[in-house]
Amino acid sequence: MQRKKTAKEKMERVVYVLDYLRQGNPLDKHPMHKNKPVLQLLGEDYFMLMEASPTSPQFDFQLEQRLEIDKSPIKIDFHITYEDLTAVAKDELTRVLSQIVSEVKQQLFVEFFNKAEPLTLKLHSLELLPNIGKKTLRLILEERKKEPFKDFKDIEQRVGIKDVVNIIVERIVKELQGGEKYYLFVYPIEDRKKVGEHPIYVGYLEKLGKGIEDRSTFSG
Repeated sequence: MQRKKTAKEKMERVVYVLDYLRQGNPLDKHPMHKNKPVLQLLGEDYFMLMEASPTSPQFDFQLEQRLEIDKSPIKIDFHITYEDLTAVAKDELTRVLSQIVSEVKQQLFVEFFNKAEPLTLKLHSLELLPNIGKKTLRLILEERKKEPFKDFKDIEQRVGIKDVVNIIVERIVKELQGGEKYYLFVYPIEDRKKVGEHPIYVGYLEKLGKGIEDRSTFSG
């Protein structure tokens, strides 16, 4: 049986800068970040929130900057929660997520609409998205049977949803805020768990991404 990966093992390969505090963050719960430069970051694959330290004083960072961890002068220090984000980071979060959803991972999210399955007998994965009720769910299922959705615009035109990107972003933010039973996209770190709760990581992007990689390898 394959051992389930822990949060530390699910390290992100690419991150985005949500905030860069050059003088440190006096409100940070980590002593090492109170008076030294610190970055707050969002991961591209699992949407994990992290704090990092710059390893080179010569390098400057910009908000929304995309960084490859192995090739950038940063050291990941801690996984953090939504509550740990600064006000600036929370403002940037929505913009960065919109960019990831619409430009980087649109294909995977379209595949989610094409292949999402029920979580229980009474609850479908798609119903966890904002504004997706039973009527809209039924229409999505009917339309994808006729022909798989091609892109967000195709979903919006055929189903009547106004803004697919915003709907997905809202769900991701909700999962980042914690307290959910099901995590469709965000990997729930230990700090987000409360006593008596056992969040379920569905991990649709991870599963769908693996399927796409397998098909690419086979066809190559």
